[in-house]
Order: sequence, then structure tokens, then C-alpha cells
Amino acid sequence: MFSKPVSPKSDVPAAILNDTKQRRSVLHDGIVIKGDWQSDGVVEFGGAITGDLTVDGLVVTLTGTVEGNVRARSVTVEGHLNGTIAAIDVILSPTAIVIGEIEAEKIQVDFGAQVEGRLTAKGEAKS
Repeated sequence: MFSKPVSPKSDVPAAILNDTKQRRSVLHDGIVIKGDWQSDGVVEFGGAITGDLTVDGLVVTLTGTVEGNVRARSVTVEGHLNGTIAAIDVILSPTAIVIGEIEAEKIQVDFGAQVEGRLTAKGEAKS
């Protein structure tokens, strides 16, 4: 019912977008969730959620608002997020507004993104 390919305009890493076996869910603006959400696929979220998200890949679109904690392999924020992010790859787009703590291996903060909190990038050790 909600399954739809992630739009190619998003900043989700190519490895996730090109995985055709991965589930994709699109939750547009106007959708309100109160409670936790779990998915083993990519979630493009444009609504409002108060709760924790545990997903493989997450795109918080320009209209998206997350009030809670996120655990994912890949996170792209274009909208608002108030909480913590624990991920491998995080991209904060120019329109992102993030209040909280981000811990990831790689963090990309684009010019214009607004961040209030702590960023911890624990990149892979090189031999």
C-alpha cells in the first residue's frame, strides 16, 4: 500500500538505491505517526512522527519532522529532526534542521544545514 521506489532526487547512497531487492516505503506529508516505526528497507518520510525509527535507510524529506531517535545504516535529513541519530552514513542536506546528537562513521553536512548538538564521526581505521 505504501511501497513505492525512492525518488532519484534524494541523497540516499547509490548502494541502497540500486538494491532492487530492498523494500521501499514512502510516507508523504500529512501522515502522522505517534509511536515507534521499524522497517528492514528504505523509508522516505515526509510526515510527522513522534517516536523512534529503526530502519535500514531513512530519508526525512523537506516536509518531514521526526521527534525521536533514529537507528539506521544510512540517514539523509532534508527536513526537521529532533533526537539522536546512530548510523553508518549521515547526510544533512542544505534544508536540514537537526537538534540532537549524531554518531556515524561518515557525516556530510551540506552548506546551509542547521545543526544544534554534537556530531561524532568514527570513520574506519586505515591500515
